[in-house]
Amino acid sequence: MFLARVKGHVVATAKDESMNGHKLLIVEPLKIAYGETDRFEPTGRAIVSMDHLGAGEGQLVLIAQGSSARMAEGLSKVPTDAVVIGIVDEAVVNGQKIT
Repeated sequence: MFLARVKGHVVATAKDESMNGHKLLIVEPLKIAYGETDRFEPTGRAIVSMDHLGAGEGQLVLIAQGSSARMAEGLSKVPTDAVVIGIVDEAVVNGQKIT
């Protein structure tokens, strides 16, 4: 699992039938900048992730990737490698809330 920021979405009208009804998001994995003010830093990577939780642009989300992604509810027969499994309310590192 990893934390990511939702950057946008993807619309694909031609796709595998099993993907119909699933929202596709563009997410950017984050890393923690340790120091005087712990914060998230962008990685510059973009990953397309399935989402059926309703995450929106700018939100911090928890992503499962690989075979674990297909263990999410309703995705066992969907060809996905990444799925939003949580919308993060708060992340704390070294006793400090980070954003």
